[in-house]
Amino acid sequence: MRARSSRVRAIALCGLGGVLAGCNNTAVAPSTPRVTPSLSAPVGTTVFTYDPDAAVTYGLPGGHKIAFPTGAVCDPSLTSYGVTEWDKPCAPLVAPVAITATTFTDSHGHPYIDFQPALRFVPGAEVVLYVKDRAAADDSTSTIKWCGNDGSCVDESINQPAVATKRDTKNGVVYRLIKHFSGYLISAG
Repeated sequence: MRARSSRVRAIALCGLGGVLAGCNNTAVAPSTPRVTPSLSAPVGTTVFTYDPDAAVTYGLPGGHKIAFPTGAVCDPSLTSYGVTEWDKPCAPLVAPVAITATTFTDSHGHPYIDFQPALRFVPGAEVVLYVKDRAAADDSTSTIKWCGNDGSCVDESINQPAVATKRDTKNGVVYRLIKHFSGYLISAG
């Protein structure tokens, strides 16, 4: 019960961060709370502002990072979000957007990263999520799975080989292209 109350508190803080960021003339898509896999207390939370005019890499709690090219995010007010939408054309975002990233670990010590608000990316934009996890980098069966709002996590590379998980064993990192934001979990072993 204690881990659950910590999770609820973290999600509430993330929501507050999103509201505060929204008061700063940034476009923020509505976010919905997600059911998440069984997780420990949050490792950390960060709020960063994605600027569509700049190619940039942001550091995330736990040593993870996310890299964006310019013009990579779809305007959430002009596009839909969902499994059937990832590869559909969209109007790129023209204003900065505040994004909250919260990192947790699961019962095996593997990271789970939750992003708010839910966003999708312009088809063809190479947004890359880098997850620091030495054990996953050394395990050829590990994958970075996408977790939907219902808490189910899927290996998207089964139907989309372009988003297959890659490994940097020297630096203990697994990484992959992502087409949208919500949550991502390492599955290994």
